[in-house]
Amino acid sequence: MSDLTPTSYNRYSRYIHWLMAFLILFMVFLGWRFEDKDTLLFNRANLHKSIGILIFLLTFLRVGLRFAYKAPPEPPMPKWQALAAQALHVAFYVVMIALPLSGWLMVSTSAREIPFFGIAWPHLPVPQTHDAHETFEAAHGLIAKLLFYAMIPLHVLAALKHQFVDKDTVVEHMVPGLKPRPILNYRWMLPIGVVALAVALGFGIMRGTPLETGEPAAPPAEVGDASAPAEAAATEFASASASASPSPSPEAVAITTWSVDKSATRIAFSTTFSGEAVNGGFSAYSANIAFDPEQLDKSRVRVTIDLASVNSGDNDRDGTLKSASFFNIASTPKAVFEAASFTKKDATHFVAKGKLTLHGKTQPLSLPFTLTIKDDIATMSGNVDLDRTAFGVGSGEWAATDSIPAKVSVAISLKAKASK
Repeated sequence: MSDLTPTSYNRYSRYIHWLMAFLILFMVFLGWRFEDKDTLLFNRANLHKSIGILIFLLTFLRVGLRFAYKAPPEPPMPKWQALAAQALHVAFYVVMIALPLSGWLMVSTSAREIPFFGIAWPHLPVPQTHDAHETFEAAHGLIAKLLFYAMIPLHVLAALKHQFVDKDTVVEHMVPGLKPRPILNYRWMLPIGVVALAVALGFGIMRGTPLETGEPAAPPAEVGDASAPAEAAATEFASASASASPSPSPEAVAITTWSVDKSATRIAFSTTFSGEAVNGGFSAYSANIAFDPEQLDKSRVRVTIDLASVNSGDNDRDGTLKSASFFNIASTPKAVFEAASFTKKDATHFVAKGKLTLHGKTQPLSLPFTLTIKDDIATMSGNVDLDRTAFGVGSGEWAATDSIPAKVSVAISLKAKASK
């Protein structure tokens, strides 16, 4: 019967053990680089989340193998030590599930799509609120610190004690043939190689162009500007992963910037003239958008409209709108909306609070809007009523509101792609 007693874990369990060891260490070192402000921060964050989900799945496979195959017997040791070893092993399984699960819960509090190596990963049914995100983020960070600062050091120190002090066969359970003697055994290449590769890739891959101190992760892209940067560093959350990094999450240093698709975007207005409906819009504008649904305090929007691009379907009327009686484009050719304060109503409804400068006058303006984000594509729509008289639009015979009402409805439909 002794021939049937395994001296090491089965090969599949060993492969997954070292693969997961590499992935977890890689995530730690990659996570530390969230402090680096460069143009590939967004890509690193998405990789971080994808690997976190992979670790979550591999943990269940590893648990299944643990039940499917007989484990090698432990060498003789004090009872307290055997109990401590068992407790630490169970704790590793719990943490390897709880850590990525807490990350998954955290990113599920956002409407933003969760990436898993290019595949859309489902959201968990949790409240998409700031408080829920803060709760899951705190749990994620606490579990990560427990793993990195306590459990991994204990695991490594215990293995070294068994190898060099007790001189037993514990380490051979995962590295067959790595006997306590001789010390110079080529099989050390496996654990040392795993750590070295994790360090090299964690600190070496996805290095973007460094940004200047104080510069955002990417300048907001101008609509219609062919020179707009092709890459931007951004993310929406700390990772849904098994990272033990104590570093700040990438969103602490980067905000997603957006390039507007003009072919799918419209800035329109509607009013009446002597009871007849008048509908129009503006075809020339630029938009600087740095927005993240979970970092509203850091989000900024600036939209500049070229008033000379007005089109209401009637050339004579458009000429009147451009004249001094209305927009007075000779003196005030632009309208500018700037917002630096945002309120989240629910997962898809927000309010942008800012100011509108039109016809040389600036007034506060709150713009309610809906927003959905999928595959790094944002779709937004908003409607607001403006009082044209508050901006002095319509002078002389047009100042009265009997022919043209004071209220003008403005509708915005926008489609934008996250800059990377």
